[in-house]
Amino acid sequence: MDMLNLIIGLFMIGVGFLVKSAPDLIAGYNTMPKDKKKNVDIEGLSTFMRNGLIIIGLSIIIGYYLFKWIGFTMIANSMILIVTLVGVTILVINTQKFDHNKTKRTKLTYFVLGLAFLFVIGLITYGFNPSKTIYGNDTIRFSGMYGFEVSIGEIENVELSDKIPAIKIRTNGFSFGSIKKGFFNLDKFGKSRLLIHSDLAPYLILSKNNGEKIIINFKDKIETEKTYDKIKIMITK
Repeated sequence: MDMLNLIIGLFMIGVGFLVKSAPDLIAGYNTMPKDKKKNVDIEGLSTFMRNGLIIIGLSIIIGYYLFKWIGFTMIANSMILIVTLVGVTILVINTQKFDHNKTKRTKLTYFVLGLAFLFVIGLITYGFNPSKTIYGNDTIRFSGMYGFEVSIGEIENVELSDKIPAIKIRTNGFSFGSIKKGFFNLDKFGKSRLLIHSDLAPYLILSKNNGEKIIINFKDKIETEKTYDKIKIMITK
């Protein structure tokens, strides 16, 4: 997570300097006809965009390390989502003042932002929904975001562990506080699939024949233990 926040933060800062030196990269402005571009305060707009994106980038980096240092891990791990959503919303709303064209784009802008908020809220809600374990004759399926199905024949080993290797970076997944679903790069394990609902042990670790590691746990440790017992019975039949 450290590297991801640093990369995204530096990317935002870089884009900030880029839009100042090349204003035609600014979405909306770059598609305007020449007669309408004349009514845009591009000097003010590009400066505002540069400063805003730099602030967003610095907030992601500094906010992550600050909240991690004081122990608010959940907030620290959510800095990219929180800062980007709030920051971009402020940018979009305030860029309107630099456009002196008489258009009705303001209402459309708010409508699009509303849809974006609903999408993000829906995505977070879906990510928080706990996965369910569905057992078939020779398969096990885990429902929900980044759910998957694995056949019994693919499982080489199953174990319960009190700890897991350190997570280096998220490669393709959902991460909000202690909830981590999808693909992550772990120390020693490399690329692994996670369905973690809590930062409390135990963790169920499935090792597949192809070397892939799958790590699962639930908020209720009893549910994690029951899942382990059921899978253990299925693979030893």
